[in-house]
Amino acid sequence: MNVLAEIVVGMRGVWAILRFDPAAPKRFDNTPQGVARSFLAAAAGLPIYLLVLKGSFVAMVPRPEILRFLPMMLLYYVIEWLIWPNLMVGVVRLLKRDQFYCRYIVAYNWLALAQMLLMLPYQIAVLMPGASLQAVAFIGLFASLAFALYGWFIARHALEIPGRAAFGLVMLNLLAGLVLLQFKALQLGL
Repeated sequence: MNVLAEIVVGMRGVWAILRFDPAAPKRFDNTPQGVARSFLAAAAGLPIYLLVLKGSFVAMVPRPEILRFLPMMLLYYVIEWLIWPNLMVGVVRLLKRDQFYCRYIVAYNWLALAQMLLMLPYQIAVLMPGASLQAVAFIGLFASLAFALYGWFIARHALEIPGRAAFGLVMLNLLAGLVLLQFKALQLGL
C-alpha cells in the first residue's frame, strides 16, 4: 500500500464532499480494507493533534503533570477515532444500511482529517494571547455548523438515507462527542 497515494485519494474525495457533490461519498472504497486504510487519516492527523495539544498544555492553569496528561490525551485521540465507527455498526443495522457502512466510515474518516487541517489556524488563534474571544467564538461556531452540515451530507449520500435520519446521526455524533469530552474533563480534573 502506498500511504501517500492513499492520502491523496482520500483528500480528493473530501474535496468533492466540500463541493457538495452528491456522488462524492460513493467514490470511497466500500470494503473493510477501505475502512482500515481510512484510519491513515488518524495517523496523518496525529502531528496536528500533538501540536494543538502542546499549545493547550502550555496554556493550562494549573498545568497537569505531563506524564499523566500526555498518555491520557493520546488514549483519548485513539478513542475519538474509534468511538463513532463502532457506534455506527449498530446504527447502520437499525437503519438497514449495513451495505453502505464501509463507504460511510471511509468518507467520515477522511473528512475528519480535513477538519483537523482546516481548524488548525483557528485552534492556534484560540491559544494566542490577546485573541478576540467574540471573533474566536463566532469562527468556532461557524466552523462547527459547517462541519455538521458536511457530516449530514456524508450520512445522507453515503448511507442513502433521508435528510431527517442524517440529521439524527449528526445529533448522535454530537452527543457522543460531548460525552467523551465530559470524560476527558473529569480525567483532567477540569
